[in-house]
Amino acid sequence: MSRLWLGLTYLGLAGRLAAQVPDSAAAADSLRPDSTVDNSAMFLKTYEENRHRVPVFPRLGRADLLPALSRFVFDRDTLLWHNAETLSDLLAKVPGVFVLRGGWVGRPEPINFQGRAAAATEFLLDGVPYLPLGPDSLAVDPSTIALSFLERVEVERLPGLLRVHLFTRRHDRLPPRTAISVASGDFDIARYRVSLERRSASGFGFVVSAEHLAVPLRNQAQGAYSNTQAWLQASYLPKSSRLAAMVQWFRGGPNRGTVTTATTPIDTLSQGLDGGRSDFHANLSYRPDADGLGFTSSLVAARSSWTEDSSLVTLGAPDRHVRFVDQSLWQLGGRVGHRTRVSSIDGEVWHRTRWTPLDARGSISFSPIGGLTLNGVGVYQRHSGARTSRSVTARASLTLPLRFRLAALAQTGTILPHPSIHGAAVQSITDGAILGGFEHPRFAVEAGLWRTAGFEPQTFPLYRGVTALAPLEQTKWLTVQARLAPRQWFVLDGWYSNPIGGAKPQGLPPTHSIVSATIQSKFLRTYRSGIFGLKLQGTMESWGNGVIGLDGHGVAIPLKGATFFRALLQLRLGDFVAYYDRVNFQSTKLTYVPGLPILKLASTFGVRWEFSN
Repeated sequence: MSRLWLGLTYLGLAGRLAAQVPDSAAAADSLRPDSTVDNSAMFLKTYEENRHRVPVFPRLGRADLLPALSRFVFDRDTLLWHNAETLSDLLAKVPGVFVLRGGWVGRPEPINFQGRAAAATEFLLDGVPYLPLGPDSLAVDPSTIALSFLERVEVERLPGLLRVHLFTRRHDRLPPRTAISVASGDFDIARYRVSLERRSASGFGFVVSAEHLAVPLRNQAQGAYSNTQAWLQASYLPKSSRLAAMVQWFRGGPNRGTVTTATTPIDTLSQGLDGGRSDFHANLSYRPDADGLGFTSSLVAARSSWTEDSSLVTLGAPDRHVRFVDQSLWQLGGRVGHRTRVSSIDGEVWHRTRWTPLDARGSISFSPIGGLTLNGVGVYQRHSGARTSRSVTARASLTLPLRFRLAALAQTGTILPHPSIHGAAVQSITDGAILGGFEHPRFAVEAGLWRTAGFEPQTFPLYRGVTALAPLEQTKWLTVQARLAPRQWFVLDGWYSNPIGGAKPQGLPPTHSIVSATIQSKFLRTYRSGIFGLKLQGTMESWGNGVIGLDGHGVAIPLKGATFFRALLQLRLGDFVAYYDRVNFQSTKLTYVPGLPILKLASTFGVRWEFSN
C-alpha cells in the first residue's frame, strides 16, 4: 500500500512541478530577462483555466424534483467540514438513525431506522444499487464505504426506510486536482488517502484514488481492522455530443478481527471479515441540456463480487481453511426521463443475475403551482422463488407564507426486504407520515409524526450475540429536529426520536437524541479573504433503556440508557485542514451493542490538503 500511496503522490507532485517549470531549458538559464514574465503568464493561464468549468458525468438515479422535507443533502463542503470518520457517522445526522457501533473506528456500524433493522437502508452508488454481499448479505455496513471517494450524499426518507444515494467526486475544472490526507490516533490507528483527478478540454477525464485504514490496536485487544480501498475512473464527455461514457472500478479488502466474550463458554460477539469486494460500472448516458431540462437516458452494466480470502471455518488442522462465501452478480439496467421546469418523469428497469431478476420502477413529479409539489413512485420486483414485490408511494409538500412548510407521504404494498433469504415471505405494509417545518437562517425546526406497519425485522448477522428481533408491531414515531444560530459564529442543532404509544420496538433505544454545539469563525476582520477557519464542536448522544434484540435462547438482551460525548477541533487554511477528534469523552463503560464497549478517550487527528496543480 505504501508503494501505491507514494506512486500516486509522485504523480500529483509531478503535475505540480510541470506546471511550475513549463520549459526545462528556460529553468536552466535563471538569468533570462523574460523568465518572470513566463511565470506570471503561466499563473494567469492556470487561474483562468481554474475558473472555467467543463461538463461532468450526470448524477444518475436521483429524482431532481421532490417535495420539500423529503431528503437530506450532504454536499462536498459539508463532507469536508464535518466530524464524520465514516459514512455511518454522516447518516447519524438524520433524525431517528441509530448506529450500532461495535466499539470504535473499524468495527461494524450498521444502521437501524425506525425499527426495521437490516431492511432500514438501501444504497445506490452513482445510480447503481449497492447490494449487500459476503458474510453479511442482508445489509450493507456503511463503515466499509470510503467517504473520501464521495462528494455528495442524498438521503431520501420514507417510513422505516432510508434510500441513500452516493455520488463520487466530479472534477469540473481543467487543472488537475490532487488530494492528500494523513491521519493517526490512539491505539496506532493510521489512515492515508490520496487522489488525482484530471480533465482535458477534449472531454477525457480520469480519477486515481486510494485509501488505507489500519486499526491494529494494542495489548492483544480484539477487533483489529485494516482495509485498503481503490477507485479508478475514466470518462469521456465530448463538447460536440450530448453522449457521455464512464467506466469505474472500486475495490475494498476489509480485514476485521473477531470479537469474543472474555469468559467461558466463549461466544462470538462480532463476526470477523477477511475478503475483498469489487464493483465495476460501465455507463453510457444521453445528457440533458445545459440547464438540466429535457430528455435523458442511460444504459448501465455493473458487476459486483465478494471473494473470501480465508475462512473462519477450520477443517482438521488450523492451517486448513475453506472458502465459504463467494458471491457475484451482474446488474444490467436502463433509465429514461424527461424534465421540465414544473414536472419530471423517470423510469428504470434492472435485470440481476442473482436474487431479483427484474426490478422496475417509475416516478412522476409535478409542481402545478408555486409552493405545491406532488410525487408518485411505483415499484415492481420479481424475485427468485416466484416471489414478487409491489408498492406505491405518494408524497406532497406545500410551502406556506412566513417560511412554513408542510409535507405528507404514504406508502403501501407488499415487499420482500431480503431476497437473499431463500423461502422468506413477502410482507404487507401501509406506512405514512406528516411533517411540518419552519426555516429561517437564525432558527429552523421540523417535527414529524410517522406510522410504520407491523414488520418482521432481521438482525445484523455480523453481531452474532444478537440472533433475532421480536416482530415489530404497528408503531408511531415522533421526530423533532431544530437548529438555533443566535450568532453567525455559534450554532446549536440536534434531533430527537421516540416511539410513542404502547409499541416497544427492539434493535434501537427509545428517547434517542443527538445535540451538537458548534463555534466556528473565519476571523474576517483579520483574514478578509476568508481563507482561515476555526471550528470547535461538542456532541452529546443520549437514549433511554431499551432492548437490542434476542439471544439464542429467545431471551431479551437489555440495552442500558447511555450518554456519550464527542469533541472536534478543526483548523482550516485555504484547502488545508487539520483536525482532532475525540470520542467517549467521559470514559463511560456503557455500549451501543452489549458486550462491545466504546474505547475510552479514543482520538484521531490528521491533516487533509486538496489543491489544483
